[in-house]
Amino acid sequence: MIKINKNMINLRLSKQLATQYQLAKPFPYIVIDDFLPEMVLNNVVDEFDNNDKWWYDRVKWTEEFQVNKFYWPHDKESANNMSSDLPVISKLIDYLNSPTMLKYLEELTGIKNLIADELLMGGGLHKIKTGGKLAIHKDYTVHPTKKMYRRLNLLLYLNKDWDSSWEGNLELWDKDMTKCEISVEPLFNRVVIFTIGEDSLHGHPIPLNTPEDKSRNSIALYYFTEEKPEEIGEHTVIFYKTQ
Repeated sequence: MIKINKNMINLRLSKQLATQYQLAKPFPYIVIDDFLPEMVLNNVVDEFDNNDKWWYDRVKWTEEFQVNKFYWPHDKESANNMSSDLPVISKLIDYLNSPTMLKYLEELTGIKNLIADELLMGGGLHKIKTGGKLAIHKDYTVHPTKKMYRRLNLLLYLNKDWDSSWEGNLELWDKDMTKCEISVEPLFNRVVIFTIGEDSLHGHPIPLNTPEDKSRNSIALYYFTEEKPEEIGEHTVIFYKTQ
């Protein structure tokens, strides 16, 4: 079993990178490579690859926007069972949701009083299979079961030996939906952190061109505040056509 401790990431980077993050365009974001010790993430990848529990949304209105996307957990019970079903990943998620990490994220982003979501609503493990895509979208802004407002996404990629020809880049678009401003390959041990707002348009709209036995894997975590920011409305996910 791997040991997770508070010194796994360089906590001093939060203040050093704060200006870069908060002034980034088209909306506040940052990409950090080699985010975690490689040995830790190797154990996470092994457990992820051996996981046989996956859920798929069968919702008609999302079918043209969200293709071949599988995730876990999918409800409160499966979230509560993660510590026994996926102990390594569960320990990592606990760390990324810990007070130490919340302080790091607050210093980086300038967003105070962040709250982790222990239910991982919409987050957790994400697997996109060949042909899959996620259209450019705005994320939901209000937690489905609690009166909290979504403020921040953290995406940690688990893809070893990723080939750029497979597509699947995370795209950040301008607020008028005229063009992709930033394209980020989902490389192993790369983390992307970005602020949720009405202009935070993102996705990976180009269908994956991976071999049948290769998927685009990530861990997604979302952070909230009790206070509603003036700049966001209250809505569920909003998809946009890009092709």
